[in-house]
Amino acid sequence: MTNTTKTFVLALLLGLALCGCANKEEPAQPGVAANAPKQSADSSAATAPLPTAPVASGFDIDKVPIVNPSLGKFPYVGLIEGYQQKASRENKDVAFDRYEFFDGTQLISVEGRLKTIEAAGRGASAFQVFKTYESLITGLGGVRVFEGRVKQMKDLKLNFSDKRHRPIFNVDEMGVYMVRTPQTEIWLEAYVSEYQEDIYFLTVVEKKGLEVKATLLPAEQMKRELDDKGHVALYINFDFNKADIKPDSRPIIDEIVKLLKTNPSLSLTVEGHTDNVGAPDYNRRLSDGRARSVVAELTGQGIASRRLKAMGYGQDKPIADNSTDEGRSKNRRVELVKAA
Repeated sequence: MTNTTKTFVLALLLGLALCGCANKEEPAQPGVAANAPKQSADSSAATAPLPTAPVASGFDIDKVPIVNPSLGKFPYVGLIEGYQQKASRENKDVAFDRYEFFDGTQLISVEGRLKTIEAAGRGASAFQVFKTYESLITGLGGVRVFEGRVKQMKDLKLNFSDKRHRPIFNVDEMGVYMVRTPQTEIWLEAYVSEYQEDIYFLTVVEKKGLEVKATLLPAEQMKRELDDKGHVALYINFDFNKADIKPDSRPIIDEIVKLLKTNPSLSLTVEGHTDNVGAPDYNRRLSDGRARSVVAELTGQGIASRRLKAMGYGQDKPIADNSTDEGRSKNRRVELVKAA
């Protein structure tokens, strides 16, 4: 080996040794600039948790624009052409009720005027049903709240345990829409059942407060009417389709207790009556349950059970025209009848 070659090899080996002593530069991490300063091992920034996505909070009513559309008669929308209301116990038309609408995340309880129609016809797909009512509501200035499978609300507990026409939280589909005006909110749900061909349910609720119709009739006036006519009609509010007495009607119960305690020889038949919405047998059972609830309240406050009898007549004894809201309201009553 010549001196020149030896010199070249030595220089090459020296260069390689110097490179091995140099600090190695770590490759840049994804999303981090290659020349970004490194954090020390005890830096708090190095151990800070990564930011998480915000949790969905559902539909924000406050973000819905307030509009002032020209509205017709409640429920403000009709049925799809070729469909008509089916005779069904699911049909509802009441002055005040509550309904829980699903917004994709949570249940929104809305109280007010309610109408539910079971519509029967042929030819409309679920997509057509939803887009029809979405178009109608957005045409009034409203918004779409939710469209999709009902199974998304399967794990949510209805506050009122009232599924109504939504019995199967699985493959059924529904669309929810709403309009917000300066005075109120109008909510609409179109519901299509997988197992009921050519049927859809339309529910509309116009939000409003309760107009209390459970008038407080003093015990003295009850006694006068019982003496004059042998019976007196009372308007006691019950939970929808149930026999549970609403809290706003407790004062009426207290007056009946007062009546019976101040007249210890008086015995009464408590009669339950309904309007003609629904099947007669169902209405009779419902009215009987409500009459029994009143009797249970009275005996619970010390009235002897031998002085009381419960009877349910359902829709068999109307005192007003069932073809009007006002008439149906009068027919939904409890009567105290003086026992012979």
